[in-house]
Amino acid sequence: MRPRWSLAALVLACGSALAGAMELKPFTASYSINWHGLAAGSTELKLEQLPDGRWSYSSHSSAHGLFRLAMPAELASRSLFRIEEGQLVPERFTADDGATSDAKDQDITFDWAAARVRGVAERHKVDLPTQPGLLDTLSVQVALMNELLRGRTPARFVLLDKDRIKDYVYSAEGHERLKTDIGEYDTMIYRSARPGSDNGTWFWCAPELGYLPLKVERRDGDDVQWSMRLRSVQR
Repeated sequence: MRPRWSLAALVLACGSALAGAMELKPFTASYSINWHGLAAGSTELKLEQLPDGRWSYSSHSSAHGLFRLAMPAELASRSLFRIEEGQLVPERFTADDGATSDAKDQDITFDWAAARVRGVAERHKVDLPTQPGLLDTLSVQVALMNELLRGRTPARFVLLDKDRIKDYVYSAEGHERLKTDIGEYDTMIYRSARPGSDNGTWFWCAPELGYLPLKVERRDGDDVQWSMRLRSVQR
């Protein structure tokens, strides 16, 4: 099974550290990726606000060395969304694994006027009813940051994962002061998981950096399948 590169979550509002910082801010962040403890590649995440007021959030991942044989050498995805009444409203999600075949590509449109989400995910037709708060696998990351910056603690999100709609729940797992390539920061640790699952994704998020994740781990029980660590950030 190929690893999932997307981050799946961020976390809790943290008092005075971000007092008054109630809005998202553009950033570009790069991460190193480890697969079962071995260096496997890198990821760049970029959040930008477009001239028409909408937002773009993109992820570009590259596999290194022998890991190029087991996963896409390049994987790019993008979520286009707007913010209405403080909530994220996705409009389109695309993903491309860089291969000549379109087998792993996705192109999804959220048609809120028709209350349908339509498109193609890995050659499967997608035509599902929308739900209040429905997000894609990229916009959910920004939605979490947005909630936390506004002083709201999310407990769950509903998101479209390829051609299925899934629930994810979030729980606080403590805090840790974490050393990174850009310095040392206090972080809040949160877990994202399917209801009742022993597996999950853990996020070490820095309130001082707008709840940007400094470290991410995907775990199968106690086994860390893959992890990401922040290398640089521009804001």
